[in-house]
Amino acid sequence: MVRGAQGKLQLELEDMWDWAFCPVRVWWRRTGLAPDVSGLSGHRTGERLVRESILSSVRVFYEGAKRGRELTFGQCLGLVWRRWLETWELGEEVTRALVDYHQLRRAMLQRFEDGSITDRGGNRYKRPRWTRYWREMSETSGLSMRRKAIDGHQHKIGMARLEMTDEESYQAPVGLADAFADSMDIGIRLRLPEPSSVLGVGVPMALDLPSVQMRVRADLVRDLGTGRRRGRPPREDPEASEVQKVEATLMVFEEALPPPYSLARDLRVLALGQAHLAEGKGPSRVESVNVLHVRSGEQQELRPQLGDGAESLESLARAVVTGIRGGAYVPRMVCGWQACGDCEYRILCYAEAGVMELFNPPLMAQIDAAQTLTERVRGFVHGKRSPQTGGELLRSFLEFMTTSPGLTPEGALWMIENIEAEQA
Repeated sequence: MVRGAQGKLQLELEDMWDWAFCPVRVWWRRTGLAPDVSGLSGHRTGERLVRESILSSVRVFYEGAKRGRELTFGQCLGLVWRRWLETWELGEEVTRALVDYHQLRRAMLQRFEDGSITDRGGNRYKRPRWTRYWREMSETSGLSMRRKAIDGHQHKIGMARLEMTDEESYQAPVGLADAFADSMDIGIRLRLPEPSSVLGVGVPMALDLPSVQMRVRADLVRDLGTGRRRGRPPREDPEASEVQKVEATLMVFEEALPPPYSLARDLRVLALGQAHLAEGKGPSRVESVNVLHVRSGEQQELRPQLGDGAESLESLARAVVTGIRGGAYVPRMVCGWQACGDCEYRILCYAEAGVMELFNPPLMAQIDAAQTLTERVRGFVHGKRSPQTGGELLRSFLEFMTTSPGLTPEGALWMIENIEAEQA
């Protein structure tokens, strides 16, 4: 966390989002012990490959449109995967196997989607790949054998390889074969806005809360023209009340599209709804948040009101800042590896004896915070000041404590006693 131009702490929405899921994800990023986890040549998961392939293809699509290249989204997706496979040097044989696997899997899924295969009540399955029919068809058609052959190469690109029984393999995290096939299926369904209305991809935005400035990125931002600021315009300069209206798009990759009630309380939606363009030439306002479910192509439009969710975001931001400073890193891995199935840091948390024995994130963070805090207390005690009254001295110390949320009164007394003992 750093301080911005206004003196506020800057907090990434990604850190707050990950903290709610598992604080150790934030710890790995902040310590710098795992710089290669999300890189093209580092550790990764199948879910991460799907997300990065789609977002990279969206960027290629709009950048190509700006240069006058008329490429379809499917062509852009093919270019991204081709470049990755060449970088990984897996060979033409694996590339052909991936294409064949996707075509066979698509043909099988189509039978579920068009109603050729239904449940006993005649209803279509919502999750075909979770059914007994799918397992049987995968075995008889050779699909499962192809998947295992392709996934046998995934350790070469930093993906974990788990030794599992045939029964457990259907509950395993997404492997290389299904990551490729999932992204290709998304490419078939996904429909993007016209390039002429899109301001940018992965656009940085900011949200000013009372205690922090939150940094967030919109997957897509569309220009909706200009409008008026909320409230009465200034009498001396009426034109100053004009703002640029935008639509911020959030792409969600979950298996099923969350219901509107859930989306309206999603931290990412709340943050985007109150954010503004971080690098815009003038004031801006998010008129609507478009939630795009990439797996189905369905969209949900939400229109935020002024201040919606601001109290929740502020309280969570304070909790995350205090937790980071106090070293309150509680690993989700204590619940078992299935709780961490789609996390790219799982490979590190479960390496050898495990992250708690090798690194102990809470203790390391607390030691680091204590060392930093001790230096700050020492600087306060030895700082040069003009003579102060008791009230002024108390005020200055309380102001110091407000900037150090991890410092308790007992801890401050203990540190002062140690500093005095050093001088004795």
